[in-house]
Formats: sequence, structure tokens, C-alpha cells
Amino acid sequence: MSDTFTLIDEEPSTASEPAGATWAPGQGSGFGTPASKPTPVAKTKRRPKAKGKRGAADELPYVPLPEPEAAKRLSKAKQKKAEKSRLSKERTADAAAMRINGVDDDTPLPKKPLIVMFEGKRARPDEVAESLADLASMLENGESEHRSVSALAEQYADYDIGEAYERVVMLLDRGVTLSEAMADQTDAFPAVVRELIRAANMPKDLHRNLRQAATIIIETGNIKSQIKSALFKPGFMLVFLMIFVVAAVQFLLPMTTSMFEGIGAEPPQTTLVILAVGEVLKWVLGGAVVVIMLFTLMWKTFLKRNEKLALKADLFAMNAPLMGEVMRMSVAARFCDVLSACLSVGMSELEALETASRACGNKALQAWVDEHTGRQRYGIVGFADVAKTELLPWNFRNRIETTSSLTRRVEILRELATTFHTKAQERLNRFADRIGPITEGVVVIAIVVVVILIVMPVLTFIPTLIETVG
Repeated sequence: MSDTFTLIDEEPSTASEPAGATWAPGQGSGFGTPASKPTPVAKTKRRPKAKGKRGAADELPYVPLPEPEAAKRLSKAKQKKAEKSRLSKERTADAAAMRINGVDDDTPLPKKPLIVMFEGKRARPDEVAESLADLASMLENGESEHRSVSALAEQYADYDIGEAYERVVMLLDRGVTLSEAMADQTDAFPAVVRELIRAANMPKDLHRNLRQAATIIIETGNIKSQIKSALFKPGFMLVFLMIFVVAAVQFLLPMTTSMFEGIGAEPPQTTLVILAVGEVLKWVLGGAVVVIMLFTLMWKTFLKRNEKLALKADLFAMNAPLMGEVMRMSVAARFCDVLSACLSVGMSELEALETASRACGNKALQAWVDEHTGRQRYGIVGFADVAKTELLPWNFRNRIETTSSLTRRVEILRELATTFHTKAQERLNRFADRIGPITEGVVVIAIVVVVILIVMPVLTFIPTLIETVG
């Protein structure tokens, strides 16, 4: 008889599964005694959650993003219109690629259209600047030019800037470089953007110039918005005054004449003069409004493309009272920004000056720089002589003449750009503080004069009435 025996492993019982849990009704425990009933477990109440405390991550409410709607099937008319639009864009891109890259044979190059029509909203300066910053960020992260511009075209599809990026994508497909393709979009990108992009030789320079162009656009947009906000209240009061004058001449003054005729008296000479002046003033104001609207429309369409008119307008803007100093500092800041960027990438002095003059956005300064570079090519003047003009601030002339090193010159130009931006903002704040009270005072005086001219005929009616009754 062997003493060997085998051990049988049994799973240990747990607290949630007490002994005898496998017992079935009508059966014993196997030892002749009835199995004991399982001990009931006491239920514990759940502790209420404290208000104001966040639950676990899986207990937080989750609202999924809505699924994108399926594209609706276009009707035949809309499909035909979309196909026609696509073909038109293709032909425009082909013409632009031929104009940029040139042709080998004697085929005439197509001309660029004067006006580019678009279906969508006009992008604000801050949106244009944001798109440029996004483009720089995507290129810095290693994204290809084609995919970066395509993403921007899709993101801003409802804006004119989105259509411009779409045209850039089509030009990239035709072998045009990114700088040339964006420089061709004169209707969407300001001159400072086009010139800074064109001046970049390396990808790192392009990224920096894109961000610099975005900063310049935002600062320029802030100046324009502050000018508009400063002139809004006086302009509104002036429009109200014109409406009041026309209504008074058209309705109130004829009522005064009827009052004199009702009592059988002749209107005084003063009343007749005021009526005549009011009738002439009504037509003068109406004609002035029509002329202003027509001139604004003509200026936006083709007059601003006239070099002589644009030169005189920019020269007047830089010499205008109160506003001239703001424009002078803003133009000088853009000029220094672009000039420093061009010199830092290795561009020659003449090319840098010409690029900065085109990017500054002022025809008067551009004409002066063109004249200077023409003389510098023949060795008559030097680089620092470009500062010898009243169009640039005096400290620009003082600082640029004392530098000979290229590195130091770039540093000074960047310092001057920062200084001029700050001064432009300070002068703009001063302009807003002054223009408001001045224009409001002029409008109030005009309103008082008009009211007196309208009340005088009424005041002359009372003595005439007394005399007639007597």
C-alpha cells in the first residue's frame, strides 16, 4: 500500500461567493445535514455627489461634432454653370502662366484684365494677414507649397482671398513659382506682400517675409480703421445736416410763404432772399452728393490706375494738415521694413531701393526713389542720398548717412521701422483727439446757421400779421 496521494487544487472562495453557493434546492450538503442559507449582503446607499465638483472623465457629457452633410447633387443648369466657371479659370490660369513664364515662339502674351470679378465676400486686412501667417506656419512645418496653398484656398473659399489662393494653386500646377504666382494676384494681395514674397531667395527668408508682411498689413489696417472711427461721428452729423437742410428748403420754407399769402401780405425781402438761397443750396448739395459718388466709383475702377493722379493724391495725403504726419510715418515705416528685408537677403542696393519703393504704397516716394536710383546707376549719388527728400522723416536722413556697414545698416533700418510705427500710432491718436472736436464744432455752427435762416422768415411773419390785422 502506497502512502502517495494526489492533491486537488480548489479555487478559493471569495467574499462575493460564500461556501454552499452551488447548492441546489432539494439537495443536502453531502454530509447528511441541510446546507445553510447564504448570508444576505447588506446594501449600502450611494453617497450623493457633491454639487460643483466634476465627475470622472467617462461621466462628463460628450457632444460629438456633427457629421458633414453629403454634397447635394447639382442640377443640370448648375453643373453647366460650374463647368463654365472651371473652364474660365483654366483659361485665365493658362494666360497668366504664359505671361509669367513667357513663350518661346512669337505668340503674343495675353494682357492681364483690369478688373477681376469674384463671387464672395471681401476679406478684411486681418483675415489676409492671418492667411499669410498660416501659410508661413505650414511651410515651416515641412508642408509642401501646393498642399499649403490648397488648404488655404479651401479654408477661405467664401472670400476673394480664397479665390486668389485657388488661382495660385492652378499656377503652381503650370510650373510657376510660389513667389511669382502670389505676386500676380494684384487684386487680393497688397503691394507690400507681393514685393516681400518676391524678394525672398531662400525658404527661411520666405517664411520671415510672410510673417513680416502679415504684421505690416495688420498695422496698416489698424491705422485705417482708427481713421474711419474718428471720422464716423462728424461724417454722420454732416449727413444729418444735409438731410435737414434739404427737408427744410423743400417743406418748411414753402410753408412760410403760404402763411404770408394766407393773410394777403407780401413776404419781406429777407424772406425772399432766404428762399432763393435755400433753393440754390438744395441743388448744390444734391449735385455735390452725385459728384462725390461718381468720383468715388471712377476712382475705384480706373482713375487710381492713372500714374499722374495717383502721384498727386499721395503727395497731397503726405502734406495734408493733421493727417500728413500720420501718412508720412506710416509710409516711412513700410519703406524701412521692406528695405531692411531686401538688404538682409543679399539683394543689391538698387534692387532693394526699387522693391521698397514699390512696396511702400506711395507713388510720390516711389517716383523719388526711381529718380535717385537712376542717378545712382551712373555714380552721381550714393545710397545714403535717397534720404535727401522731405517725404522721409529727418531722423531717417540723420541715421542712414552715418552707416557704411551692410549689417549695421540693416539693424538701423529695422530700428527705424519700429520707431516710425510707434510715431505713426502716436500721431494717429493725436489726430483722433483733435479731429473729433474740430469737425463737431464746424457741424454745430453750420446747424445753428441753418436753423437761424429757417426761423427768420417765421419771426418776420408775426409783425406782418399784427400790422395786417391792425
